Amino acid sequence: MRFAKVRLAPGEKKEYIICAGITEKENFNKEFEKYNSKEKVEAAWKQNEEHWNGEADKIKFQGNSDKFDGWLRWVSIQPVLRKIYGCSFLPYHDYGRGGRGWRDLWQDYLTLLLQNPMRVRSVFVHNMKGVRLDGSNATIILDGEGNFQADRNKISRVWMDHGVWPLFTLLLYMNQTGDISILDEEVSYWKDAQIERAKRIDTNWKKEDGNSQKTKDGECYTGTILEHLLLENLICSLNIGEHGNIKLEDGDWNDQLDMAPDKGETIPFTAFYGKNICDIADLLEIQIEKEDRKTISVFEEMEILLEGLKEKEPQKEVEVLKKYYEHIRFGISGKKKKIPVLELKDMLRWKGKQLLQQVRENEWIELSSKEGFFNGYYNNDGNAVDGILGDGKLRFGLTAQTFSIMSGAATDEQVQKTIHAVNNYLPDKNTGGIRLTLPLGDNTWNFGRGFALIYGEKENGGMFSHMTTMYAYALYSRGYAREGYQIIKSIYELSTNTQIAQIYPGVPEYISSRGRGMYSYVTGAGSWTIFLMLTQVYGIRGQLGDLLIEPKLVKEQYDSGEVLTVDTLFAEKEVCVSFYNRKHLDYGEYQLGELSINGEVWKNQINSTSVVLHQAELEEKLIAGRKNQICIELVERKG
Repeated sequence: MRFAKVRLAPGEKKEYIICAGITEKENFNKEFEKYNSKEKVEAAWKQNEEHWNGEADKIKFQGNSDKFDGWLRWVSIQPVLRKIYGCSFLPYHDYGRGGRGWRDLWQDYLTLLLQNPMRVRSVFVHNMKGVRLDGSNATIILDGEGNFQADRNKISRVWMDHGVWPLFTLLLYMNQTGDISILDEEVSYWKDAQIERAKRIDTNWKKEDGNSQKTKDGECYTGTILEHLLLENLICSLNIGEHGNIKLEDGDWNDQLDMAPDKGETIPFTAFYGKNICDIADLLEIQIEKEDRKTISVFEEMEILLEGLKEKEPQKEVEVLKKYYEHIRFGISGKKKKIPVLELKDMLRWKGKQLLQQVRENEWIELSSKEGFFNGYYNNDGNAVDGILGDGKLRFGLTAQTFSIMSGAATDEQVQKTIHAVNNYLPDKNTGGIRLTLPLGDNTWNFGRGFALIYGEKENGGMFSHMTTMYAYALYSRGYAREGYQIIKSIYELSTNTQIAQIYPGVPEYISSRGRGMYSYVTGAGSWTIFLMLTQVYGIRGQLGDLLIEPKLVKEQYDSGEVLTVDTLFAEKEVCVSFYNRKHLDYGEYQLGELSINGEVWKNQINSTSVVLHQAELEEKLIAGRKNQICIELVERKG
């Protein structure tokens, strides 16, 4: 760039406006005129600043250290940026072509729906159109609602974990809003040449046929969102390996576990699917109670899958899947079958509990009276990946511990032993961060390409913020607040050690063994951090439209004062919840005392660590167009 020479007298100044952008030639003057004066630039800057402050303030934590609260503001922006740009938009990413992945979408929306649940309802409805009849899904979400691409790299493969995330996110939506009617919304299914979970190609399908699943008569088929959720979770729960766990297929949450498609099994997602199946049973129970629902409708071929719930042997369950695939290979009839809800609920609950029991009883490895952990996987030879290896070395990873705890598969005794094992063996000696895995050892090519990486990088032994944050969530959800807080603190300290981490403010995808933060905005940890802080640490979350408040704050969080507050949105009204801890009591020492809403003391006496404010009460007490103040005293626990 060149500028004419200018000589400035003392006190004199000259201002330059530099505009850079890309547009069509005919639009140049129109775009330039938006910013061709100092006044216009300053107005645009102010508007931009107000917009992003508004995004950051939708969920705003205050009362911790200024640095921690400031860090959380940056983290809260990460899901917004991922929604706009996808996964790979910063210059130092070394992979990806942009675009939002299926798993990314559902997890990023954990925070986005907490910020404004009703705004995202239509997104959830449209994106359920990405599910195939074989329970898999198109993996890339394109611009617009309900637009997908089968795969970014044109590779036919299936991540077996994809089916768990829609239900997990939709449960949060239904709890925040009380809107269970979303389950009855009807949407289409995705259709392309990939069938039987990427094991076969439908040679009859042509691109010009479009990507909506049709019946054998050529009509576009639609089914309820409940039907879609059942399909996704049922197919995976019946796809059982020889050890009784769900098959790994081409990978789960860990994309790099891609070399065990034949005999590989995943314990973490056996637990997660087990919980999901139980959660669907709970939803059916709610429909029975609230709507006197007697039956639900599914496409008639799906009855084959439901029969599979009655099977007790893995081999027979796999045979049920084969039978189902044969019946849908050339499309479906489009006819509906009514299923008794009570019978279905009981079958689902049995199946969900059976999967959780499988993990609890058959995949637990006891090290001592104080330590133990869950095996994570079986490799393509059908051998357990974790435990004491042949060379005497210990091997295990964080993923199985996280989902076994979060799902309820782990007993309280197992949770305590797992915490000891994680704290003893997984911390990185250089950084202090909790590693995703211990070294796998030799013969890794029957498991996943990730283990060809240098140990300490990415999924092979890095501190993977996404899973570490989910582990903290799992601990909090089971009442282990102090242990969970230490995990959050370690992620925060590693992320904000700027001299070593060398990253922008926020949480990176992983911290390497050198302490370097990698891929600042590509990670789902951003959404999980805000989700964890609001719903578990501060304990503010919906319960079918009611507001549940159950704080799990530790006394160190009150080092800066006596009150912690969070601004959020509930029932489409702005709410500021303040927790006063005047005696600096620790978690486990306090219960909820006096509660006031906008200065008016709540009439009901609280003798508990939690309180539920019902929808009708909130409608009466909360005022639209203003920030509503809910103040709660933390007092010494009785008994």
